[in-house]
Amino acid sequence: MPTCPFCAEALPEDTKRCPSCLRDLPIDAEDAYELPADSADIPIEWQGGAVYALELPARCPHCREVIRTLRVLRLKRTQVTFTSTLPRGGRIIVCPECERIVSAELAAL
Repeated sequence: MPTCPFCAEALPEDTKRCPSCLRDLPIDAEDAYELPADSADIPIEWQGGAVYALELPARCPHCREVIRTLRVLRLKRTQVTFTSTLPRGGRIIVCPECERIVSAELAAL
């Protein structure tokens, strides 16, 4: 069963618009990259993050596009030259359209 490239929900056959996120589907699906079934073949930068659906559509403060999902990525502290009291990680929320940071937080994870 095909899935929406924007929200990953299942799509009915022969549809031109996703019923979940209400976005128009790309016309030519042959240009799309097919992800392999084995996750070891997926590039590491594609494996991170999670996608959250918004209850109501919102507008990105950067690109002004209407968005219905947000992508959440994990932050990990990788280097510090002193004993730090700052948290070791956090989360960053990005716009799925322009991929700019909408929000960020540091938290003790």
